Amino acid sequence: MSRELREVVADWLMLAGALVLAVSLFLTWSHQFSPAFAAAWAGSPVLRGVPRDPTAWQVYSVADVCLAVLAAAIVYVAVTGTRRARVVVLVAAGVAMAFVVHALAVPPTAGLNLPSGPAVPDRPSSGAGEVLALVALGTALAGLALSFTDE
Repeated sequence: MSRELREVVADWLMLAGALVLAVSLFLTWSHQFSPAFAAAWAGSPVLRGVPRDPTAWQVYSVADVCLAVLAAAIVYVAVTGTRRARVVVLVAAGVAMAFVVHALAVPPTAGLNLPSGPAVPDRPSSGAGEVLALVALGTALAGLALSFTDE
């Protein structure tokens, strides 16, 4: 593969990853509680105002902003980034990947901890936003790694 083609492919991978990462922030990141659990607690003032399927913007206070800034930084690096800037973004994307993997393993609940009995178990689960963010970060990391092969 020629140097020019590697640069173009790396840039497009980074741009696609950044775009998809930004989109993922607006999708469901956590299913706060199961339908049966929500039905059991229906009408309860405890659940009033708690989104059942929140986006990253609704469930996080800082991490969502950091992911949005990372998406912008990836775009910047793809367009005009120096080697040093790519290294910084590569490290930040690695940290973000670890965060998303953790969020997939332990779905966020926005601080909502309600008791659940054996008849109505509550099992928060991850949403499409987390999975898409993982794919986006993998794509961006692949582009960043490929961008280092041309030097």
